[in-house]
Amino acid sequence: MSELNIFIIMIVAGILGGVVNYGLTRPEKMNYQGLFWSTVTGISAALLVPLFLNTISSSLLTSILDGSAKASDVYVFFGFCLLGAIASKSMIQTLTDKILKTAEEAKSKVEDLEKNVSPILFKETEPENDEEEAPEVLTSTGDTVRAFGLVGDDSPKVIKAIGNSKYSRRTIKGISKEAGVTTEKTLETLEWLQKNGLGFTTGTPKHYWSLTLDGRNVFSRIIKAES
Repeated sequence: MSELNIFIIMIVAGILGGVVNYGLTRPEKMNYQGLFWSTVTGISAALLVPLFLNTISSSLLTSILDGSAKASDVYVFFGFCLLGAIASKSMIQTLTDKILKTAEEAKSKVEDLEKNVSPILFKETEPENDEEEAPEVLTSTGDTVRAFGLVGDDSPKVIKAIGNSKYSRRTIKGISKEAGVTTEKTLETLEWLQKNGLGFTTGTPKHYWSLTLDGRNVFSRIIKAES
């Protein structure tokens, strides 16, 4: 069956469904304007049936178009269009909500993927070596990240535990053990790093910690100052 025939089926079903939908309202007096808009809505809903079939992973329309469908499948498709036209308002709203939900879920998955991949990208990115452009984050005497306001011996240990690891994402327990810093102090430092854009977490409900690109720059400067 050609695409033109499918289009005609949808239009006819939309008109018929729109008239039926108008009739179900049982108007006391004939309102041609109301009938017109009911018909337009019915046609619109019928034209959305292919999209609806796609969302439920139905191959009905595809089989009709490529000729592999049974003769009765054409009537089934017409029935879908007619039913959609009769319940046009509900169908349009339901389909709209479903499409928006699907798009939101897809967006969320992409964001999660980017967030989970970013630790690897940051680890593989060469640190900033331009002294004029990069902020001075260490004193000449060693392990003090003064430019960012973080001082003490424990903080650089935590940063090094993340930066030196073969893992792109690390647990608090693993960081604490390698850094030789208490879990409480490790968590405090990690939260500070996240607050200041030097670290971030991925994965739920168990959180994994990584350094941002700026955090990697701080790590490289700690190593440079020590050497």
